[in-house]
Amino acid sequence: MNRRQMLRAALAPAVVLGVGTGCSEPEPKPGKIQVADPGDVTASPSSAAPTQNLPTGPLTGAPIGTPAAATRQAVAVPLRVSPATTPAGLDAADLVYAEFAESDTLHLTAVFHSKDAAKIGPVTEIRPVDIRSLAVLRPFVGYAGGPTGFLSQFENSDLDGVTPDDDGKVFSGDYTSTAALLKAAPKGGQPPSPPIDHAAEGDALAARDLVPATELSVTVAGGPPMVWRYDQAKSLWAGKVGKVTVTAASVIVLTMEYRTLDVRKPSPRSLPSANVFGEGAVVAVSGPNSAKGRWRKPGLGMVCTLADTGGDLLHPQPGNAWVIYAPTTAKVSVK
Repeated sequence: MNRRQMLRAALAPAVVLGVGTGCSEPEPKPGKIQVADPGDVTASPSSAAPTQNLPTGPLTGAPIGTPAAATRQAVAVPLRVSPATTPAGLDAADLVYAEFAESDTLHLTAVFHSKDAAKIGPVTEIRPVDIRSLAVLRPFVGYAGGPTGFLSQFENSDLDGVTPDDDGKVFSGDYTSTAALLKAAPKGGQPPSPPIDHAAEGDALAARDLVPATELSVTVAGGPPMVWRYDQAKSLWAGKVGKVTVTAASVIVLTMEYRTLDVRKPSPRSLPSANVFGEGAVVAVSGPNSAKGRWRKPGLGMVCTLADTGGDLLHPQPGNAWVIYAPTTAKVSVK
């Protein structure tokens, strides 16, 4: 069974119900999402066939630099970004997960595999969203500690990682690098499994309800909107994160419930947390098009499947992707 057949099987309701009953987290109820659709369909850019002498990156679906890079373990880093932050290394990441955190900040989970980054940060604490997003990718994680309960969750997962307290040489202040993390990682780490069913040559983003798009915005209560605009010349989506502009081949917005977590140790505080298990609405932009559908992730060890309105898998263009976890109260609009 190939990957597309496996993912299509994962979308079957009977399979999801069977797996979902064993999850440690309850499935959230799908929230309503406000989506403004543009007009007629435009053609997707044709995907160039991968260079025959180069392997395909499992996280990007695009040719990767060297055979050695294709077989190495991925590394991941959580970052905290405010409007005043100048984050480093994000454009080298193959995959970035974004959670809306407290005080108008973003908690980002950046995953690196096909490219190296000499400076990544500011590195922040581990959070449940990191563990739930990364478990299927098996990366080595560089993080800056965290609340006692979150550290216990990380230790009980199958993930491995390092903090400044474990090895200060891996970090320089609030920053690290892919080279330092790979050097610190135990031998025998495996490359990640593909989390996205990227488009092959001639594939469209969706089999139905495909519409043209030039702008995507996600607005949450009390904070500025996150806006992405399509750069037709580069065939990339560009958005501002903190003080830097980042680009992505695809931006995927998953709507889900957020809960408030009360942290006691080492210091009492409350923080929002996205529940990435369950199912909900998805809005994706890739190339000059957008599509709506449903996402489904039954549990920790399961890939998050993305389907269009008819139940067929979405096929984002090869390249790096941002996955945004939007609360059910968010307004997601496309034009």
